[in-house]
Amino acid sequence: MAKPSKDEEEIAVPAPVFSVTAKDDKDKIALPDAHDPVTGHGRWLYEGRLGEGGLATVFRAWDCKGGLGFVAVKVLKKHSKAHARHAFAMHRESQWSLERLHNRADPRYSEEHAKLFARYLEDHTGFVELGPEDFEERRKDFESPSFDWYKQRIDLPIASKPYVVMELVKGETLQVAMPSMSATEKRQVILQCATALEYLERFHMIHRDFRGCNMHLIAREKPNESCQLKILDLGVMISSEAGMEVNCNMAVQAFRRRGETEEKRKRYDWLPWEVRSACDELQGAVKNFEPPGHSFDAFSLGVLILHLLLGKTKARSVLDSLQDHPERTPDGCGIGVPKELLGNLLAEAAKRPRPREVCAQLVPLRLKSPQKEAAVSAEKAEATPAVPSCHTVSHTTTKMEGSSDEEGEMEVVEMDTKKGTETIGQKKDNDTAAKEAAAKEAAAKIAAAKEAAAKVAAAKKAAAKEAAAREAAAKEAAAKEAAAKEAAAKEAAAKEAAAKEAAAKEAAAKEAAAKEATAKEAAAKEAAAKEAAAKEAAAKEAAAKEAAKEAATIPKHDVGRRSKSRSRSRNRKESSLERKQRPSRERARHLLPEDPARSQAPEEKAAKRPLAEETAPDADAAGAPAKEARRDVRDVTHVSVLDLLRRQQAVEKEQEEVAEARRKEQRLQAQKQEERRAEEERQKQAQQALQMQAQYQQMQMQMQWAQHAELLQRHLLGAFPGAFPGFPGACGFGTPMTALQAAPSVPAGPVPGVVSKASAPPPKPADAASPAGPAQGGLDRAKKGTLNGQSWDPRELMAAAAAQLVEAQQTTDLRNIGSRTNT
Repeated sequence: MAKPSKDEEEIAVPAPVFSVTAKDDKDKIALPDAHDPVTGHGRWLYEGRLGEGGLATVFRAWDCKGGLGFVAVKVLKKHSKAHARHAFAMHRESQWSLERLHNRADPRYSEEHAKLFARYLEDHTGFVELGPEDFEERRKDFESPSFDWYKQRIDLPIASKPYVVMELVKGETLQVAMPSMSATEKRQVILQCATALEYLERFHMIHRDFRGCNMHLIAREKPNESCQLKILDLGVMISSEAGMEVNCNMAVQAFRRRGETEEKRKRYDWLPWEVRSACDELQGAVKNFEPPGHSFDAFSLGVLILHLLLGKTKARSVLDSLQDHPERTPDGCGIGVPKELLGNLLAEAAKRPRPREVCAQLVPLRLKSPQKEAAVSAEKAEATPAVPSCHTVSHTTTKMEGSSDEEGEMEVVEMDTKKGTETIGQKKDNDTAAKEAAAKEAAAKIAAAKEAAAKVAAAKKAAAKEAAAREAAAKEAAAKEAAAKEAAAKEAAAKEAAAKEAAAKEAAAKEAAAKEATAKEAAAKEAAAKEAAAKEAAAKEAAAKEAAKEAATIPKHDVGRRSKSRSRSRNRKESSLERKQRPSRERARHLLPEDPARSQAPEEKAAKRPLAEETAPDADAAGAPAKEARRDVRDVTHVSVLDLLRRQQAVEKEQEEVAEARRKEQRLQAQKQEERRAEEERQKQAQQALQMQAQYQQMQMQMQWAQHAELLQRHLLGAFPGAFPGFPGACGFGTPMTALQAAPSVPAGPVPGVVSKASAPPPKPADAASPAGPAQGGLDRAKKGTLNGQSWDPRELMAAAAAQLVEAQQTTDLRNIGSRTNT
């Protein structure tokens, strides 16, 4: 954005290098990113101070590189102990605007409502770089009651010069404009204030500094337009969420003490009754607000209405008595506020209406005649001292500390060329001067209209560029939000899949555990059934034995009678049971092995019976009591067919278990034998490998010995040519090692001209005496040479040297083999 020309804007003041508001040199700080016209470095061309408070100083600046035009730069003052906490408060107020009130991507955003608040453009406090990325998470971390700002040190990336950039708000503050405002303007201001608080309630936020010095009238100078309000300074704004009303965090507690004197305490008239009492008592937890959340700003709105209705001084004196005497509440119908509505706004927290209820209860004003309106204006002008016409540009900041510093407010007023206004009486006394003044005023109005038209055109261009930038930012924010949603959806899908997998695993584990428990229960039942069957069989067997004993002791003449009576009673008792068990007995009879006595046909039995009766009639008659006794015993020891089947199955199962145990034992023995054979095979292979290695090493040693022997033969034949007729010239190197070893050994003692190492050179022919011409057919032993007074034979000399060489080489190789075998 190009900088406006001098005709469109006033001449810029040279940019200050240091803060002009510091009292001492040590408190002066360099203004952040100040533009240097010589080098071109820096972004902000500072042109003057707009206002100052307890926390920060606001400067008017021109954006030399970013295209924002004229802006208001709010620079934090240097605080030794609480520098990071105040920087966080500045960061929080900028994020309230960037992330909430002026964020087009937020579904709660309203352009009409957002125009009521000064817009923050950039945040350079350093907290954004600290993380986390989400402002809400970051705010909750630093606003937690457990977070101690004095113990937990925070190093900001730009710790010495935190600042924020805001839009430049022109006009005059509401506090200054109150005496000259009409009833219609006051009603419009009240309606816009209630609308602004309703917009804050959407985001669950509390302004807590809602008063006239933080509001500007930016459209009052134009007679054809309505009064337009702009709200500033979000420094002490907090969220109305649960737990914040008594949060002990220093960044949340804005008002801990109202002041030492009564005059200072009266300045905090916009604070509700409950917050004032907590500040004055100085005991217990400081109350940040009283639920419901809108109650704090609703009380501040009621105090603002009192100021518009009565003036600041009179309103403060009346306000002190309204807590105990609510009936003294003045009637504000003259500016559209009923008495009942104003009383509810200044009542206890639970009775204060919501902002939208305030808008609904405002009454319309009664129109007055133009003559009466002019008379009222004249009376006000006579009663009010002349005030210079001014054009103010003011930004204020409020001190969050109530303990040591007082509330800081400061406004810088830029005077117009016209020094003052004339009263109505002076105009009547001097008509000529009035006409000249009217002519000058008309000319000034024409010039102002032209200047205003040029400014409107420039503002339209700037608004178009700003709208394009906002649209691009909104698109980018939407794209980021869509990407974040997609990533969140993917993460949720992954979590869901992991949860399903874990649930499947848990279900499988539970099913396996259930199966195992069922198997254990079935095994336990089977074991219990076996044990019960064994006990029952033992009991029956014992009963049978006892019955047999009893039958043996019964006299023979009583056996038949007793057995018959018992069999009849048993048959009567067991007739129903037998009828039930008859089908199962029939089926079991086919499964049991055939008894020769049972399988005998009834005809054969009938044929045999007469024969037996004819052959031994007397024996049968004599043995009748014995037969009856045996039949009685069989009846007593009778076992049902099902019990026989159970016993047979138990025996078969026991036999199967024994056979299975034998098979397992045989398998184990076969496996052990197989392992034993494998181990023996491995040992045998290892021994064969060692033998092969020893043979290979022995072969290598023999080859080395043969090479050394051949080398020795060469040297000896070269030294004594013709001495060995069996070796033809220099080519006769075929003497076997067995012949060399079988050669006669030399006497003990050193042999002349022979060394023990194969690497030592043999004696030269010149060093030894040459023999006296040996014959071609063989070596004449009688003709022996002499060397150093001793006789020698060349054949013996060669054999001795070869023997010594072989012995030395064997000793060395055997030592090496022993060392390698040990390792």
